[in-house]
Amino acid sequence: MTSNGAGVDDRTVAALTEVMSVLDSVGRVRDAPGLYLVVSSSGSEYLVDMAEGRCECPDDSHRPSVTCKHRRRVAFVIGERPIPDWANQDTLDDQFGLHVEADPTRAVPDGGVAQATADSGSITQSGSGPLAIEPDDDPRTKRAKREAIDVAFLQKPGRYEVQSASDSVYEVDILEETCSCPDDASRCKHLRRVDIEIRAGLVPRPDGRLPEA
Repeated sequence: MTSNGAGVDDRTVAALTEVMSVLDSVGRVRDAPGLYLVVSSSGSEYLVDMAEGRCECPDDSHRPSVTCKHRRRVAFVIGERPIPDWANQDTLDDQFGLHVEADPTRAVPDGGVAQATADSGSITQSGSGPLAIEPDDDPRTKRAKREAIDVAFLQKPGRYEVQSASDSVYEVDILEETCSCPDDASRCKHLRRVDIEIRAGLVPRPDGRLPEA
């Protein structure tokens, strides 16, 4: 079955557009390469084993001849499978790839693939300024720089409010290096973004003083 009569499989469409989060560093998948947790909008949680090609969901269990939407979502998020060129940013779920240490790729018209940004769906471009992507940036630093994140000074000493592109709001304590987001890895992207903006003079310093001119 296809979603639009153009040969696009329904499970592929669901993998790209349905609200679900892919996690690689919490609970059962912490320090477990190849294992991912996929949490749906209803709160259902499924373990995906990419090495074995398995998922806990009923679709995968009862239909071994197909690849379920959860395994497809993980494959897109970690860059194992390129995002098709018909899937623009408005099509993708807002949570796409926000909690995984990997970079998705995107199919390009010449048949190849290119690194895709999480916020615009376009090929990553080099730029200038504090949010420019550097060659040695790790995946979380890249996401911290390129995603649509708003940082506001909350109160001293060192507390900031961070609003993500999906409208989730988190509190960052830059001095204690803590964040209220579900990513329990050291220095999540929100902490890194706050640190970048402080150093660049875009937000007040932890003591509340305004950036120096």
